This record gives sequence, structure tokens and C-alpha cells, in this order.
Amino acid sequence: MVLKGKTLKDSVTFEGIGIHTGEVSKISVHPSSRKGIFFYKDGIEIPALHRFVVNTLASTDLGKDGVVIKTVEHLMATFYLLKIDSAVVEFRRGNEIPITDGSAKVFYEEFKRVGFEALDHYQTLFVIKEEFEIRPNGNFLRVKPFEGEKFAFEGYFPYIGLKRVEYLGTPTEALIGARTFCRMEDIPSLWIASLGKGGNPVNTLPLSYDLKYLVYSAEPAYHKLLDLIGDIYLIGGRVVGEIFSFKGNHRLNHQLRDYLIKKCKREEFVSAKAI
Repeated sequence: MVLKGKTLKDSVTFEGIGIHTGEVSKISVHPSSRKGIFFYKDGIEIPALHRFVVNTLASTDLGKDGVVIKTVEHLMATFYLLKIDSAVVEFRRGNEIPITDGSAKVFYEEFKRVGFEALDHYQTLFVIKEEFEIRPNGNFLRVKPFEGEKFAFEGYFPYIGLKRVEYLGTPTEALIGARTFCRMEDIPSLWIASLGKGGNPVNTLPLSYDLKYLVYSAEPAYHKLLDLIGDIYLIGGRVVGEIFSFKGNHRLNHQLRDYLIKKCKREEFVSAKAI
């Protein structure tokens, strides 16, 4: 598998509330010919790479030189699903990616609206060559060789039951549109931890006995899959292989990235200009 570098044709701006801070944020995503995703906040450049992860509790946050940017996983997942490997994300207000409707849909549709441009480099690939597992506390992540890209998530959700969903290289409406979620009884503890201040019925799926709020029957599982993809993209390239998560979370996804970097074969291809 060989992929040319890819960026946007034009800049796109998003403004809205942050799911955890509850404050209004504004970001602009700009085209870039430079390989990699880079965030800019207060004059500080933060590469979208695993070594800059500073928090994995309820979101994935990056930080450098005292500057922290929050909740990057949905935007990173959108970049992965659209095969974008080059972009600049400028924070113009706040320090959290706007939650929009709680899914990747708004990012995905806006990026498709402005279109894409092929670049002169090739994307970095991490090729899984051997099978291995991480098994902490009843959860686990299993990785094994696969011809192509395969991400899968399985988990049990209150009132919904056991659900398994997959991504095989082509984004589905359910994956793109799956919203963040929480159990109604968890809301007070989130607030005590100064989290979820921007949550509301528009951007957060409430898990309760009343299933009328579900847009997709496996919506929570699809959202966990979206988080997995966004978190893993912080490895700095695309994964060739299969990743299966059972009841995984941001913390476990972060642990897996460390294993992937050590165990995968990293493939860099000569730029198109040099051929």
C-alpha cells in the first residue's frame, strides 16, 4: 500500500463549545505542503504525535512548553478517514477542539466541501508484522498482520448490550456520525472532575433505558471506534494491519501506540519529486 501525501485545497474554520471546558473555541484548519499534522496555539507548535500526549482521561490532550490543547481525537480521526496527512490547525480562541455535534460529521463534510490536493511526498506507513496483545484489567487490544487497514471495537453498553463494529478502509455514515456519549448517572462525577462542562443533548448521546436518542443501533461502539482511530493516528502515520479493541479507552489506546512504534515496520517512501 502506497499513498501520496494529501492536504486540503482551502482553509476551513470551526467555532463552537468545547465538550470539557464548556468554553467557546475557534480553530482554522489550513492546507500545508509540509508532511504532518501540526497544531498552533499562542505561538507554540505542537506536532500531532504520541510523545506530546499529556492527558488520556475522557479525552486525548496534547501539550508542549506549558501550552495544552484538548480533545483532538475526533479531528484526528477525520484526518485519518479522509487520508489527510498534512495540515495546520490554528487555535484562534480557546484551547479545545470544538465538539460540534459530538461526532466527526461536521469536520468530515466541511473538508470534503473544500476538496483535497495531492502532495509530492508519500505517507508514512506502520506495518504490523507480528501478533501481540495488551491485557490490563479485563480490557484488551489485539494487533495482528492484515492486508490493508482494519480497526474493530467491541464492548458492552448499558441498556444496549454487546456491540461489535469495524472499519475496513471505507468510512461509513455510522462511524462518521456517531456522537460522544455518557450515562446519565455519570454526569455529576464528570462535573466534579471539571469535565463535560460543554455537554448537552445536541452533542452528547445520553445512555438510558429510553433508546429513542440513538441515531444508530451501535452508536456508542462506533464512537469508541472513532476515538480509537483518532488516537492511533498520533503514531505519525497510517497502520497496515488489524487492530481490535475490547472495551478499550483513550489510556489503553495510548499504551498501544507505544507498542506499535516498537514492533511495527515503519515504511518511508521516496518523494514523488525524486522519482
